[in-house]
Amino acid sequence: MLKNALMFAIGGLALAFAAPSLLPVPGERPGSSAPTQPAAAPSSPVVEAAAVDPPSGFREASIAADRRGQYLANALIDGQDVAVMVDTGATVVALTAETAARLGVAADPGRPMWKMSTANGVSLAAPVMLKSVSLGSIYMSDVQAIVMPPGASTMNLLGASFLKRLVSVEQRAGMLVLRQ
Repeated sequence: MLKNALMFAIGGLALAFAAPSLLPVPGERPGSSAPTQPAAAPSSPVVEAAAVDPPSGFREASIAADRRGQYLANALIDGQDVAVMVDTGATVVALTAETAARLGVAADPGRPMWKMSTANGVSLAAPVMLKSVSLGSIYMSDVQAIVMPPGASTMNLLGASFLKRLVSVEQRAGMLVLRQ
């Protein structure tokens, strides 16, 4: 009886250690070992992503700075391709009104608006919750965001509501390296 219990416990431990490697990775196609990447147009920014950075064991995405020093990338927001600028100074993920409409993201009219200070001045924005945001091999669900009013911004921002949930955000040699 003790022998059976011991064998069961050992089998359970072996399964516990092996199970994470058997589960699907968000954004990965079944039967594929490479993470799903959004299709990029030739002029689209490039996000280099490694499923797992071998030395650290973290998921990693790297974005090269453009000639103005900005980090532009294509992210998947609620499953759709969206051009974003990674903005470490932005408090939350901010979507233009046009992008939110395209994604079908609608604000709850019963929720209060947020007063936002932007480069274009002060405006009111509608808080929303995004189901998912992916950047390269990095994936997050339930990401807080705002929808800016029409004309308030021309760029979608990937701000701190996404970035603060990462292990690290590092700038080096003209690259922004994100780790999850």
